[in-house]
Amino acid sequence: MNVIRHDTAAAFLQVAEPLLLNAEAENNLILGIAQGIARNPAAALDAYLATVGSDTNVLACAVHIAPFKLVITRANREPIVALARDAFDAIPQLTGVTGPARSAGDFAMEWSRISGLQPTLTMRLRIHETRKVVDSDLPAAQGHFRPASPSDLPLLAGWTEVFVADARVPEPVDASRVVEDAITRGRLHVWEDAAEPVSMAAWTGKTPNGVRINFVYTPRELRGKGYATACVKALTRQQLGQGNAFCWLYTDVSSTASPNMFKRIGYWPVSDVAEYNLK
Repeated sequence: MNVIRHDTAAAFLQVAEPLLLNAEAENNLILGIAQGIARNPAAALDAYLATVGSDTNVLACAVHIAPFKLVITRANREPIVALARDAFDAIPQLTGVTGPARSAGDFAMEWSRISGLQPTLTMRLRIHETRKVVDSDLPAAQGHFRPASPSDLPLLAGWTEVFVADARVPEPVDASRVVEDAITRGRLHVWEDAAEPVSMAAWTGKTPNGVRINFVYTPRELRGKGYATACVKALTRQQLGQGNAFCWLYTDVSSTASPNMFKRIGYWPVSDVAEYNLK
């Protein structure tokens, strides 16, 4: 099985993009990372950009930027095993892998065989996608949708700190900086009721045909009133109306409330994702 390491993200995308776009929501992370490196090569001089197969028949792809986890695509076991062996040679210090659940598991198993270390499953997520907003017969939430403004920064930064803790994000997050950047870029929105924000949602991760919805959060004391559903529904409708063919989002597989909420809007599961620590 032939593994090709690409010197540049542009060269990688030229070969890998047809495969990646066949499951664009599932491969959003690889697409986003590779496109980011292509725009700014100096930001990731030692990136690992690999494909398995040939220029005309790509079977699997992988991207890695230290100190983050390796990201892989879905593939049969043989190409994934080939990637694991090549990655072990190229980046033996690799700390983790993430990707479609079965393929991530195949990679972790082969890495364990090579390294003698026991990988640990740390997270299971599910990707949901929609191409059309669904109007349900549930009562509409009180309030209205609007872009977040600079005056919302202290409140939304506090919400973000709780959101990050609840989501068990392993990397440190500067909540104020993240929220300020999202407001400045026009990516963060709120649902407002009685002149106060009561829920938030943002968009990010633009791919050629879609966009990711994230940072969906409502304080616990305000939940059960339909605010998050209304906020995500409005943001999804906005993004589809601006020319995106689809929107997608992640949920925790262990959660039952969020998927039901998103299903009412029109989101349906398309892929399960697993993350493993390799050290």
